[in-house]
Amino acid sequence: MIKKDRFGKLCKEHMTNEILARFKERPNFFITGYMGLTVSDLEHLRRSLKKSSSAYFVVKNSILKVVLEKLGMASETSKIDSGMGISLGGEDIIAACKALASFAKEHEKFKIKGAVIDGKSLSADKVKELACLPPKEVLLAQVVGGIKAPITGFVNTLSGVLRKFICVVAAIKTARQSSSAAANPPADVKA
Repeated sequence: MIKKDRFGKLCKEHMTNEILARFKERPNFFITGYMGLTVSDLEHLRRSLKKSSSAYFVVKNSILKVVLEKLGMASETSKIDSGMGISLGGEDIIAACKALASFAKEHEKFKIKGAVIDGKSLSADKVKELACLPPKEVLLAQVVGGIKAPITGFVNTLSGVLRKFICVVAAIKTARQSSSAAANPPADVKA
């Protein structure tokens, strides 16, 4: 027969391993405080995060501390104080930031404590700044436009020079034709 304290330890180890596996699957995550929210509020948050292929789950503080220490992120444990929730970022981190920031505006009790994105710790203010960025597609379009602009300008400059050259050649041709016409008057005209 398994002792009661041994069973609790096994459950905590299993939960820790499960959360570690989730963090290794999706290394970008957000730390939030959810105390005071209803279950329906959290379900609403989960649905909005699902659109950006992100996930949200509630975790015990002691287990979260152990997981963060095992991941080598002991500095993040300072953000843990009350009921904690973790949002695992999906493919579009900006969309997840926007969903969390929007939810935080609607619900005063929901707090964004910070995030870890690409292995770097971010404060709650930085997460809110990321939420203000345009979507990924718009940023990519701006980068491509920025790369394309100098090339387009160079092509337009060359075509302008070519147009001016053609205009000069046409003017010279017209001037030569008119000067040759003035030098050689038609034979039919009598003075």
